[in-house]
Order: sequence, then C-alpha cells, then structure tokens
Amino acid sequence: MNDILRFLSDALKSGDDAAFIRIVGHRGSTPRTAGARMVITRSGRVCGTIGGGMVDGAAHQGAAEAFETGRSFLMNLDLSTGDAASAGMICGGEIAFLCEYIPSDDIEARRFFEQVEASVETSGDKHRKQLLYTEFNASEDSWTTCRRHLIDSSKPLDCAFPDAPLLQNSFPAAEAVNGSALVAAGKRAYCLDVMEMRQPLFIFGAGHVAKEVSDLALRVGFQSIVLDDREEFANEMRFPPPAALVHLDFFENCMQALSIDENSYVVIVTRGHLHDRIVLAQALKTQARYIGMIGSKRKRDSIYAALRQDGFTDRDIERVHSPIGVPIKTETPEEIAVSIVAELIDVRAKKYE
Repeated sequence: MNDILRFLSDALKSGDDAAFIRIVGHRGSTPRTAGARMVITRSGRVCGTIGGGMVDGAAHQGAAEAFETGRSFLMNLDLSTGDAASAGMICGGEIAFLCEYIPSDDIEARRFFEQVEASVETSGDKHRKQLLYTEFNASEDSWTTCRRHLIDSSKPLDCAFPDAPLLQNSFPAAEAVNGSALVAAGKRAYCLDVMEMRQPLFIFGAGHVAKEVSDLALRVGFQSIVLDDREEFANEMRFPPPAALVHLDFFENCMQALSIDENSYVVIVTRGHLHDRIVLAQALKTQARYIGMIGSKRKRDSIYAALRQDGFTDRDIERVHSPIGVPIKTETPEEIAVSIVAELIDVRAKKYE
C-alpha cells in the first residue's frame, strides 16, 4: 500500500491525473481479494495490480471512463461469464472495485497525499496501523469525493470528528483485516483502506544468502534490517537503502537494543554453527512472529540439544522454522532466498486468517 500511495502522490505532483482503484469486495474464487490496489495515470503509467488479465483490463477501462467523465464510481466484474472463460479466467467469482478519479489540479488532494507519504516515511512506529478514510457522496452511477482522513486506529477519534461514531465502530473490524472495504451511511459512503507499515525482518548474518533474502523481502513488503559483525559484508554497497544495517561488535547480547515483538520476523543465516546458536537462544526469548534458522537437520538437532541443556523447552523450540524455508529443491543463494521469503509470506498471510 505504501508504494501505491507514494506513486500516487508523485503522479499528482507531476501534473498527471490518476485513477486510484481498489477491490472493496469479492465473492467466490477470484485472482485477488479485497485490498488489492492499483493506480493508473492519464499518461498511462501503472503501479500495482488487482488481478491481471481481464481484471486489470476492466480496471484500465474504468480508468479511461474516469478520465473522460471526471467521475468516480463502483464497478462489478463477474468472472463466471463466457467472456471470462474465453479470456482464460476460470475463477468463477465476482469482484467489486472502486475507481476513484483524482485530478492533479485538486490542490487539496495533492497536499493530502503528500502528507500521507510523509507520515509513512517518517513514522517512528513501524508497526502501527493507519486507516485511510475517503468519504463520498454516492449515487448509483457516480461518486463524488467529499473528504479524506488519515487516522491512527490505535487512538480514539475526537468526538467532534465528522461521523466519529460510525468510523470508530469500524476500527475493531479494521484491526482484523488488511484490505479495503466500504461502509455505507445513507447517501454517504466511506472507503476504508487499512495501511500497515512494513513489518521488520531482522536478518542475522550478511553473507550471500542474507543478501538475496534482503533484496527479495524488500520487494514483497518487508523492512530488512541486516546485522553482522563484519563491515566488509554489512555495508551499503551490498545492502543499499531501503535496507537498514546494524554493525555488531559480537553476536552475544545483540538483541538487547532491538525492538523485536509479535510483528517481527527473524532469519538466522550467520557464518557458523556457534553464532547461529547464540542468536537463536536470544530470539527464543522474544515474541517474534517468525524465527527461522538455516542449516541441515543434523546441525539443527545439535543446536536444539544444546538449547535444551540450557533450559529451553520443547515448546520453545517448536517455534523455530528449521531447516528454514518452504521445502523445494534449492542450491544457489537466490533459490534459497525464494524458499525463505515464500515461508515469510505464508506466515504473514496466516495472520489474517
């Protein structure tokens, strides 16, 4: 979501009208679900996808209509029709998506999305969830944007805030999802877009596998933080921003200054058996959502036996994903990274089940 909003803000600043499209409802089998988003500009630039193929084609048609009419609207797409089958899509479900027209000469909109972008970039709390509310005057064939609000879901709304009870009551549902939805109130409708900061991925070790894991994890929405005691490996030439680097003096007590909580992911790919054991023992004392350690089953069992001698229980050790990654045949660092990041994505997705 953050990349989409950054793209949208840049498009408006450059004088390019935009159609902000998001799936707000789905039924049955569909390529993407509520929360898939994309932006299409009048000049033809695109960021994101709501499903590819026929679905993205419908989005492009909707954007063209929005640019021609200057209107926003809600569209429904039936994937069970003959047209869908002839296009090779046999999903059979239905999608509702909102196509919001945002002209670049709307100064208020430009300022709002610049503020949203700044809020995302400067957030000190990487885990907080924000809610983007867009308020519309809604009719059957045309929606007019009235107001936009960016709200921190962890804070109560001021009672003077427009429609505060309605919006406040939707917060519990927003906390349980990661997507977009519509809330109707008479002739008004609100599009609720749930935005989360990138979830932190702490990568212990800065070798070849760590390099590939960091690069791929950044592409799929994690924030990579790479930690190692070797400056020749943990440097910006190998791990350029937006990856973050922490140079350690040693791996002992290396987590004391880190904020690792239930939204955090830990990948242990250090250069040796001893360092892996030292880091894993510390990771098991955190509330990390995911802890993964690279290595063979023989190495894993040896480390587990040592941890049990140190007082860790079977329940503690059951938290560890090792050998790390989904079980596919891998050999190169790039292939291993695909396996590891696939497992990270799976664990992240299960948070919303």
